[in-house]
Amino acid sequence: MGFFGLVNAPKVLSGSHHDFRALVLVFLEGGNDSFNMIVPAGSGSMRAEYDRGRRFLALPSEQLQILNLQNAATLYDGSSSSDFGLHPACQNLAGMFNSGEMSVICNVGNLIVPTNSQQFSDAAVKLPPRLFSHADQQRQFQSEPTNPFQYGWGGRLAEMLSDYNTDVSLSPLISVSGLNSFQVSRDSLVNPYTMGTNGVVSLAAFNGDRKALVEAGMESVNGSSHLMAQKYQEVFQSARRAETIVSSTFERAEASGVDYDGIFNAAGLSDSRVSRQLKTVAKMIGGRPLESNRRPVYFVKMNGFDTHQNMLADHATLMAELDAALGAFRNVLKQQGDFDQVLTYVGSEFGRTFTPNGDDEGSGTDHGWGGHALAMGGMVKGSRFFGTYPTLDLNNPLDPGRGRWIPTTSNSQCAASIAHWMGVPQSDVGKIFPSLANFASPFEASSNLDFIRL
Repeated sequence: MGFFGLVNAPKVLSGSHHDFRALVLVFLEGGNDSFNMIVPAGSGSMRAEYDRGRRFLALPSEQLQILNLQNAATLYDGSSSSDFGLHPACQNLAGMFNSGEMSVICNVGNLIVPTNSQQFSDAAVKLPPRLFSHADQQRQFQSEPTNPFQYGWGGRLAEMLSDYNTDVSLSPLISVSGLNSFQVSRDSLVNPYTMGTNGVVSLAAFNGDRKALVEAGMESVNGSSHLMAQKYQEVFQSARRAETIVSSTFERAEASGVDYDGIFNAAGLSDSRVSRQLKTVAKMIGGRPLESNRRPVYFVKMNGFDTHQNMLADHATLMAELDAALGAFRNVLKQQGDFDQVLTYVGSEFGRTFTPNGDDEGSGTDHGWGGHALAMGGMVKGSRFFGTYPTLDLNNPLDPGRGRWIPTTSNSQCAASIAHWMGVPQSDVGKIFPSLANFASPFEASSNLDFIRL
């Protein structure tokens, strides 16, 4: 099924639910080489800088999926450019961008204060702890560089939006890719619900002939004065309630007439882990009951982006899989009537070095800093670049070495815009992102970060 196959599909199932907004974070683990995802096109000076820096890792301009920008991208040197394309494998993403359903946030990354290469070299400003480390930068991307071990911004968001999430039977924080920092709440008021891609996983032993035995055991501790017994029963019953809700949600989604398997399999994604995760999220959104939480936050993860070698071939495979998965996810959300209510944000812990780490096409790139993010949904101001695109000449004021571009936009600025769209007042977003006070407000036009229609 092509990109536009479901544009005019009827809205079914969940599109009429009142005041529903969902955030889906798609985390590209390992450090996406996003300067080969968003690429200068044409024959101008920026394209020449790209070719000089990337050398044999440069993607030919004529092979790119050309983007039709509504606005010229703002460059770090004060100029502008409209000549960009997506990776050749990203046909679906280009279609979404050009139809106004997706935008690009340029050169975003973990940052505590605005920084340039001289300040970096002189250690004149406070830097994110342990730069270029996967584990540390992943944690900071999912939380806040000033508070990386205290909470995730998705978890804190759920705590602050508790008035929207009144269904105590199922957490508004749902992960289809295991435990993560993003969904850790500050005050432990909300705990994430982790599920598999095939729906609910029944509690061990709670089936068949053993079900009655387990229920009898639970009944035996009912009313017990022992605190551990009470807690055990509380956890057990909570898990059973969540299992029931998830099962019924899947049943409603699968009975709706939306061909989830057909849409994802048509994109060649039967064996794709990220597509299975996104299909699960789509079912959870599409089959939700009327009384469900109105501000759920989902976590999806795609692995494999640590391309130290064989970058051209491996990154092409990754881009093709991501493109197909997001295209199928978009088509399902359109058919469900949920595309305007679901913001999908795609980012990574850092970018990669602009210069290769070897002398041939089998080379790769190493851990960098700033990179590009994607925002998708009906609320996004699509077909536009936000933030500031770095000039690509090596040794410019954003280059501390090897094209590890210093971010011109902090992750906290982008996340603050998302938090506000989800329902956090502008005056309160600093409670989630303390470093926000060090930057231009993302809510001011001068910041060029108003990528969401409110």
